[in-house]
Amino acid sequence: MKRTLRMLAAVLMGLTFAGTAGAQGAAAPQTQKAPPDYSAFPCLSYTQPCGKVATRPPVSKALDGPLNGNAEKGKQLAQARNRGNCLACHVIPGGSQPGTRGLDLSHFGSSGRSDAEAYAMVWDMRTINPETLMPPFGTNEILNEQELRDVVAYLLSFR
Repeated sequence: MKRTLRMLAAVLMGLTFAGTAGAQGAAAPQTQKAPPDYSAFPCLSYTQPCGKVATRPPVSKALDGPLNGNAEKGKQLAQARNRGNCLACHVIPGGSQPGTRGLDLSHFGSSGRSDAEAYAMVWDMRTINPETLMPPFGTNEILNEQELRDVVAYLLSFR
Protein backbone atom coordinates (compact mmCIF):
# COMPACT_ATOMS: atom_id res chain seq x y z
CA MET A 1 0.00 0.00 0.00
CA LYS A 2 2.80 2.43 0.94
CA ARG A 3 4.64 1.56 -2.26
CA THR A 4 1.55 2.30 -4.33
CA LEU A 5 1.09 5.66 -2.61
CA ARG A 6 4.76 6.56 -3.16
CA MET A 7 4.47 5.65 -6.84
CA LEU A 8 1.31 7.71 -7.21
CA ALA A 9 2.96 10.68 -5.48
CA ALA A 10 5.98 10.41 -7.79
CA VAL A 11 3.76 10.36 -10.86
CA LEU A 12 1.79 13.37 -9.64
CA MET A 13 4.98 15.28 -8.86
CA GLY A 14 6.30 14.50 -12.32
CA LEU A 15 3.10 15.78 -13.89
CA THR A 16 3.19 18.95 -11.78
CA PHE A 17 6.77 19.81 -12.70
CA ALA A 18 6.50 18.70 -16.32
CA GLY A 19 4.14 21.58 -17.02
CA THR A 20 6.55 24.18 -15.56
CA ALA A 21 9.75 22.95 -17.22
CA GLY A 22 9.05 24.74 -20.49
CA ALA A 23 8.09 27.96 -18.70
CA GLN A 24 11.75 28.77 -17.94
CA GLY A 25 12.82 28.75 -21.59
CA ALA A 26 11.20 30.19 -24.68
CA ALA A 27 7.60 29.18 -25.19
CA ALA A 28 7.18 26.51 -27.83
CA PRO A 29 4.84 27.49 -30.65
CA GLN A 30 1.39 25.94 -30.29
CA THR A 31 0.09 24.20 -33.39
CA GLN A 32 -3.60 23.55 -33.81
CA LYS A 33 -4.38 19.96 -34.71
CA ALA A 34 -7.07 19.29 -37.27
CA PRO A 35 -10.04 17.38 -35.88
CA PRO A 36 -9.93 13.64 -36.61
CA ASP A 37 -11.60 12.55 -39.83
CA TYR A 38 -14.09 9.76 -39.14
CA SER A 39 -15.65 9.82 -42.61
CA ALA A 40 -14.05 6.48 -43.54
CA PHE A 41 -16.11 4.67 -40.90
CA PRO A 42 -19.74 4.03 -41.94
CA CYS A 43 -20.71 2.60 -38.55
CA LEU A 44 -19.43 2.11 -35.04
CA SER A 45 -18.24 -1.45 -35.50
CA TYR A 46 -15.05 -3.12 -36.61
CA THR A 47 -16.60 -6.59 -36.58
CA GLN A 48 -19.99 -6.08 -38.24
CA PRO A 49 -20.37 -5.98 -42.04
CA CYS A 50 -21.02 -2.22 -42.02
CA GLY A 51 -17.51 -1.67 -40.62
CA LYS A 52 -16.02 -3.31 -43.69
CA VAL A 53 -17.97 -1.23 -46.24
CA ALA A 54 -16.32 1.83 -47.71
CA THR A 55 -18.19 5.04 -46.92
CA ARG A 56 -20.17 6.23 -49.90
CA PRO A 57 -20.94 9.87 -50.68
CA PRO A 58 -24.12 11.25 -49.07
CA VAL A 59 -27.30 10.34 -50.97
CA SER A 60 -30.78 11.79 -50.49
CA LYS A 61 -33.69 9.44 -50.87
CA ALA A 62 -37.37 10.27 -50.63
CA LEU A 63 -39.83 7.91 -49.04
CA ASP A 64 -41.65 6.13 -51.85
CA GLY A 65 -45.30 5.52 -50.95
CA PRO A 66 -46.68 5.04 -47.43
CA LEU A 67 -44.27 4.10 -44.65
CA ASN A 68 -45.85 0.68 -43.93
CA GLY A 69 -43.28 -0.09 -41.23
CA ASN A 70 -43.65 -2.55 -38.37
CA ALA A 71 -42.74 -0.77 -35.13
CA GLU A 72 -42.16 -4.04 -33.23
CA LYS A 73 -39.64 -5.25 -35.81
CA GLY A 74 -38.12 -1.76 -35.79
CA LYS A 75 -37.66 -2.00 -32.02
CA GLN A 76 -35.78 -5.27 -32.40
CA LEU A 77 -33.53 -3.77 -35.10
CA ALA A 78 -32.89 -0.53 -33.22
CA GLN A 79 -31.92 -2.33 -30.05
CA ALA A 80 -29.87 -5.09 -31.67
CA ARG A 81 -26.18 -4.36 -31.22
CA ASN A 82 -25.39 -6.20 -34.46
CA ARG A 83 -27.98 -4.42 -36.65
CA GLY A 84 -29.36 -0.90 -36.14
CA ASN A 85 -27.41 -0.38 -32.94
CA CYS A 86 -29.23 2.90 -32.24
CA LEU A 87 -28.50 2.40 -28.53
CA ALA A 88 -24.80 2.96 -29.18
CA CYS A 89 -25.57 6.69 -29.37
CA HIS A 90 -29.21 7.31 -28.41
CA VAL A 91 -31.55 6.93 -25.45
CA ILE A 92 -34.48 4.81 -26.61
CA PRO A 93 -37.46 3.74 -24.46
CA GLY A 94 -36.90 0.24 -23.10
CA GLY A 95 -33.26 0.13 -24.20
CA SER A 96 -30.45 -0.75 -21.84
CA GLN A 97 -27.07 0.97 -21.61
CA PRO A 98 -27.77 3.78 -24.10
CA GLY A 99 -25.09 6.04 -25.47
CA THR A 100 -25.01 9.79 -24.98
CA ARG A 101 -23.50 10.99 -28.26
CA GLY A 102 -26.81 11.26 -30.11
CA LEU A 103 -30.07 12.94 -29.21
CA ASP A 104 -32.50 11.42 -26.73
CA LEU A 105 -35.10 9.79 -28.99
CA SER A 106 -37.64 9.08 -26.22
CA HIS A 107 -40.15 11.57 -27.69
CA PHE A 108 -39.13 11.48 -31.36
CA GLY A 109 -42.69 10.71 -32.50
CA SER A 110 -44.04 13.91 -30.96
CA SER A 111 -41.44 16.10 -32.70
CA GLY A 112 -43.78 16.86 -35.61
CA ARG A 113 -41.60 15.18 -38.23
CA SER A 114 -43.38 13.51 -41.11
CA ASP A 115 -42.75 9.91 -42.16
CA ALA A 116 -40.71 11.23 -45.10
CA GLU A 117 -38.53 13.49 -42.94
CA ALA A 118 -37.80 10.73 -40.44
CA TYR A 119 -37.06 8.29 -43.25
CA ALA A 120 -34.59 10.73 -44.86
CA MET A 121 -32.80 11.14 -41.52
CA VAL A 122 -32.34 7.41 -41.02
CA TRP A 123 -31.50 6.81 -44.69
CA ASP A 124 -28.53 9.23 -44.63
CA MET A 125 -28.37 11.95 -41.98
CA ARG A 126 -25.36 13.47 -43.75
CA THR A 127 -27.73 15.03 -46.32
CA ILE A 128 -29.30 17.05 -43.47
CA ASN A 129 -26.25 17.52 -41.23
CA PRO A 130 -22.87 16.97 -42.94
CA GLU A 131 -21.11 16.92 -39.55
CA THR A 132 -23.13 14.03 -38.13
CA LEU A 133 -21.55 10.84 -36.84
CA MET A 134 -24.73 8.89 -37.51
CA PRO A 135 -24.09 6.03 -39.91
CA PRO A 136 -25.75 6.29 -43.33
CA PHE A 137 -28.00 3.26 -42.83
CA GLY A 138 -29.58 3.34 -46.29
CA THR A 139 -26.74 4.69 -48.42
CA ASN A 140 -24.29 2.14 -47.04
CA GLU A 141 -26.85 -0.67 -47.08
CA ILE A 142 -26.53 -1.30 -43.36
CA LEU A 143 -30.30 -1.86 -43.27
CA ASN A 144 -32.47 -2.85 -46.22
CA GLU A 145 -35.53 -0.89 -47.36
CA GLN A 146 -38.08 -2.68 -45.17
CA GLU A 147 -35.79 -2.62 -42.14
CA LEU A 148 -35.40 1.15 -42.55
CA ARG A 149 -39.19 1.55 -42.70
CA ASP A 150 -39.56 -0.60 -39.57
CA VAL A 151 -37.01 1.47 -37.62
CA VAL A 152 -38.70 4.72 -38.70
CA ALA A 153 -42.11 3.36 -37.64
CA TYR A 154 -40.59 2.48 -34.27
CA LEU A 155 -39.05 5.94 -33.82
CA LEU A 156 -42.31 7.64 -34.75
CA SER A 157 -44.19 5.54 -32.18
CA PHE A 158 -42.48 7.39 -29.28
CA ARG A 159 -44.85 9.95 -27.75
